[in-house]
This record gives sequence, structure tokens and C-alpha cells, in this order.
Amino acid sequence: MIRTLTGYAAIHGLLARITAKAGKALKRLLSFRFSDLLSEDMKYQLHFFRNYLPELYRRHVKRYHKNCLFCSRLIKSGCHRYCLKCGAGTYIKCCPPLPGLLYAVPVDTDEGDGLPVPWYFKKTCPGFKRLPLYRYWRNMYSVFHSIALSNYETLEGLERGLSSGTRPCHICATVDYGLYRRCTGRPDFDAKAPCTRIARELKKIYMSQPVGRQKASRSAV
Repeated sequence: MIRTLTGYAAIHGLLARITAKAGKALKRLLSFRFSDLLSEDMKYQLHFFRNYLPELYRRHVKRYHKNCLFCSRLIKSGCHRYCLKCGAGTYIKCCPPLPGLLYAVPVDTDEGDGLPVPWYFKKTCPGFKRLPLYRYWRNMYSVFHSIALSNYETLEGLERGLSSGTRPCHICATVDYGLYRRCTGRPDFDAKAPCTRIARELKKIYMSQPVGRQKASRSAV
């Protein structure tokens, strides 16, 4: 009888320990987050595709906003790994989709040392045809991960005035270092506050140079 009780006690103790360990394992499993396995780049891309881009698409449609960057008639140029050309024939030369350090290599513009105007800043033409939501990323995508990620971050920086939680001053620095110095040197400069002027100021710079008024068919408006 005593041996039986001792055996039951041992079994009960073993089961208690197994149950406790199983409970801890389950608790750890429930606390596990899939995002813990992802790199910061992957987390950003999930945010971009799941949250930011759909919101941007809806805003563009609601406001009837047109931008060459989101035109389905842009196609890969083949001359540079990051350039696109106009399939509608409105613009002749190939250009990068967005400004940035990755596009510091000069593109042949036939305009001396002028900067090529990114598609984001070009005037749209009557041939504009908006990409569908599920393809809104197409003209920014690249098989080269660094180029694609830079494009996504630059777009959000231009649209929101923030990139990864800070002002996207690096974008301005790649286009006009003087503008960057003047802006960051202002007494009220706040690196954490959204920049509401970035897209407007960069467009002025691109449009003020000869290449900003580059050759295009009269259909450009």
C-alpha cells in the first residue's frame, strides 16, 4: 500500500513537472511574433506594400492625382538598370523614377551637365493610364534589392516628408547640396518633424534647369 502511494506520488510529481514545462513552452510560443524573424528591410517592405501603397493609391484616385511614376505606359529602358522610358512617346529620353544617390551616375540628357528629371517630377500627358492597385509598385521595383528599397523609401519621403521616422534630408543633398545646407542650418530645423516642402523645392530645382524644360511632344501638359 505504501509503495503504491509512493508510486502515485512520483507519477504525480512527474506529470506536474511536465505540465509546468509544457505551460512555459506554450507561453513562449504564444508570445512569439513572426516579425521577430524579419530584418528591418523586410519589415519596411511589409509596411510599404500592406499599408502605405494602398493608402497612397486611394488618395491619388480620390483626388484624380496623376503622376508619371504611376503610369502603366512607362517601360524599362534597357540603357541603365534603373531607368524607364515613356511608352507613349511623349518623352524621348530615359530617366530614373525618383531622385536619389543611386542615380548619381549621369544619364545622357543632351543638356550638358543638367540633372535628368525623375519621372516623379515630370508633367503628365493625355496618354496617362494609371496602374492598378496591385501593380502600383511596378515602376519602382527592381531586381536589385537596394534600388527597389531606395525607391520605396524615397517615394514615402517625398510624399510624407518622413523616411524611417526622420526627415529625408539625404534626398535633397543628392540633388542640391546648397538647399540641404540652407535647410538644415535653419534655427527651427527639426529632424524628427515632417518636411512639407521637400517635393515642392526639389521640383523647382529640376524645372529651373534647361533639362527641366527638356524636349517633349506637345501632348505634355
